Order: sequence, then structure tokens, then C-alpha cells
Amino acid sequence: MRASVTWGKGIFPGNGLLPSMASGVWTRLTWSRALLAVLVLNLVWTASLFLAPLTVAPDSFYDEIRGGANVLDFAAVWETFPLYGRLVYTFGDVQCHQLAYRSFELNGNQLPIDARMTSMYVFANVGLAAAVFAKPASTTGEVILNGLPSSLRRALARIGAARAGGVVVFVGLLPIAVDGFTQLLTPYESTNLTRVLTGAPGGFVGGLLVGAMLVSVRQLVLEIEAFRARLESAARP
Repeated sequence: MRASVTWGKGIFPGNGLLPSMASGVWTRLTWSRALLAVLVLNLVWTASLFLAPLTVAPDSFYDEIRGGANVLDFAAVWETFPLYGRLVYTFGDVQCHQLAYRSFELNGNQLPIDARMTSMYVFANVGLAAAVFAKPASTTGEVILNGLPSSLRRALARIGAARAGGVVVFVGLLPIAVDGFTQLLTPYESTNLTRVLTGAPGGFVGGLLVGAMLVSVRQLVLEIEAFRARLESAARP
């Protein structure tokens, strides 16, 4: 008969590997509550990009007009939507041009933001998750390195954590800059597939950078608390 172990209120068969793994994942997720909150918020927003078009009637929004970034262009349209769709599309409106030919379509409606930004939000979740499970450090560059695959981490470690972190962010954002400025300065028009492919590394390093900053702050706070505890202990008679 196989042994059983109790974890919380559940009974799991086996040698305790499953509850141990689950406990370890939960510990990493909750180690920095700020990082967990950012990850949850970004996951909810990412899901909303695909759910919002399903909550309104087909063909409710398809923008053939050039909107502007950081401008609320279609408030009159959003007022006709149910509350959830109104909130998501409004927030997308103030971020994005919302051009139909640069956006994916679902349920006869274009998504709240264009293909590149959608890709960036999707892959930002991967970057945030990488920061969650990276070995903590008190500097952002070290956490960024620790969030990368081991082979890449070893190669970049030779130039130092601070420089390596900067290189990772620069390389991740470079495809977006090249594709975006080429469209801006030439007759070239990118495709949605290209926008997804260039947005993916940018979203990943963006999420990893934000997550690494939160991890480094949390680690620094813990190190300061430990230092104070040692001083207090040494000061006792």
C-alpha cells in the first residue's frame, strides 16, 4: 500500500513530492507580495484583452479612423458598451492608436489594443514569472540575470550583473524600436505577425525588469532588517 501524507486539509498519495512542490511554488509567489500583485493584475488585464470583445455585440468596434496614443478617441463608442467592456476598451484607448489593420479581431470586434501591445502584455507575464522564481538579490541586474536560462546567465555574467541587465533590456526592446522606426521613417508597413514577434521579447524584458526591481527592493529590505537584528544582538549585554 502506498503511503499518504497530509498537507493542509488534503490527503495526497505518494512520497510528499506534490505537496512539497506546491508549497515551494506558493512560497516563491508570496515572497514579494508587491510582485505577486503586479503579476495578478497583469494576468487579469491580459485575459481582459481577449474577453472584452466577447462581451459586446459583434461588429461593435472596428476602427477605420486614425486614433491617437495617450488620447481618449472613442469615448462615445465605449458608453454604449456594458461596464466591463467599457472599462477595458477605455483603458486600451488611452494607451493605443487602436488601428484596425494593426489589431487582431475576435467576435467581429478588434481587440482593445494592437497586436504588438497585446503581445507585450502576454509575454510580460512570462517575464514577471521569471522574476518570481529567480534567485533573489539586492540589485536589479543580478535578479535579471538570475531570471534567465543558466547558459545565457553564465555567458552574460562575464560582463558584470549591472551591464548584463542593461544588455538584456536593450536587446529585448531593440526589435520593437527597429520595426517601429522603420515604419515611421519609410513606406514600410509591418505585419501583425511581425508585431507579435517583435513585441514578445520586449514584453518579456519589460516584465522581467519590473519584477527584478520589486525583488531587489524586497531583498534589500530583508538584508537591512537582518543587519539591524545583528546590531541589536551584539549590543545586548
